[in-house]
Amino acid sequence: MADYFCPHCGGRFSEDFLRTAGDRFDCPECDWTTDLAAVAPDLARQRDEAPDIEDFEQEHPPGERIDCRVSGEQLVIFIPPGSSKANRGIGCFGLFWTGFMVVFTVPMVVVFGGGIEEGGIFVACFPALFVVCFLALFWAIGLTMLYFWFRGRFGKTYVLVERDRLVIKFELLGRERYREYLLHQDSRARLETSYSQNDRPVYHVAVSTSGREAKFGTFLSREEKNWIVERINKHLS
Repeated sequence: MADYFCPHCGGRFSEDFLRTAGDRFDCPECDWTTDLAAVAPDLARQRDEAPDIEDFEQEHPPGERIDCRVSGEQLVIFIPPGSSKANRGIGCFGLFWTGFMVVFTVPMVVVFGGGIEEGGIFVACFPALFVVCFLALFWAIGLTMLYFWFRGRFGKTYVLVERDRLVIKFELLGRERYREYLLHQDSRARLETSYSQNDRPVYHVAVSTSGREAKFGTFLSREEKNWIVERINKHLS
């Protein structure tokens, strides 16, 4: 296995890290932004030589959100950005939650935001520290929901399925992230619960692999998810 190094700090990159990095990425050691082609030209060339999606035979999944194409042993599923019912639901709830936290935070800070001064140093009192931790937890919940809404609304997902591997490429605001999974002879797709909305489960597509499960498609319709599961399993059978 070849060795790859950061041109700025000399830190070593693993091949697994580079395969999941975008065409431009930040070094995890020094945050220097560099090009994959400059660090690992062989891996960049493999991406450039990947078959053109336009050469694949197009299939027609239900609805209008997803595109599916197949060529030989390669199956490609493209999930464009958009707003589904589940995505709008988590976005609305995230906005409501964050708005409530704005209204709730102001009086809490006014009432409990004091402290004491000891030896010329301001020290927050216990109620103030408790309120900060309490508010931080609930702010994190609201911001997390808004983040997932933003990902579903503006992110693009490409899924490549072959006999022995599955690659998920996620693109958001021009930044790309790759995740590659090794498949085994018993690898299959299925639906798993992602979260609950109004006491009803919202599912994502999960594919069993040789390591951590591959997951995607949370904000697609149930019909689209069922079609993807059946199509992947047909391709792997």
